[in-house]
Amino acid sequence: MRLTSSTVAFALFAGAAAAQQAATEQPPQLETCLGCHGEGGNSRTPLVPSIAGQPEFFITNQLIYMREGVRPTPPMTPFVEKLTDAEIEALARAIAALPAARSEEVVDAGLAARGQKLSEQLRCASCHLPNLHGQEQMPRLAGQRIDYMTAAMQAYRDSQRPGADPMMSNVVVGLSDADIATLAHFAASRDPR
Repeated sequence: MRLTSSTVAFALFAGAAAAQQAATEQPPQLETCLGCHGEGGNSRTPLVPSIAGQPEFFITNQLIYMREGVRPTPPMTPFVEKLTDAEIEALARAIAALPAARSEEVVDAGLAARGQKLSEQLRCASCHLPNLHGQEQMPRLAGQRIDYMTAAMQAYRDSQRPGADPMMSNVVVGLSDADIATLAHFAASRDPR
């Protein structure tokens, strides 16, 4: 077959159109995720994290850890146990593309200010970035629910989070509940966008 410039142009156009359509299609499992994690992936439910705008690699890892039982999360098990790697990757891409919104919980400005100082001492920005938006396998903390962040950090501190990153456990070991509350208020106060 002889290629002409119009054949090449059509092939390029068709390929770009197919790529755009694939990028805008949402995986069918996304609606199930949003049923618990909130409209647009921004949770309004106590102790349920917001997932919108989390780094794609972080979401991919967490779903695989949950599926494989490395991070046992009983409420998630029925949703992840049969997902294929391709379905997980599609979900992670879709979740990462959702616009993140700040939690509607009331942030205590005094606690947030103390949390910022503690965050600087603990060097939270070295992994989660200065804006707390996360990167790669590090989650976005900015705008996250206070109650979820508090429970998660306490679980890290108390070695009660199976499949957890030991580096994070080392950072929060020895922190009081009051320290953890300040960090949670600080993270929740940051703009997630």
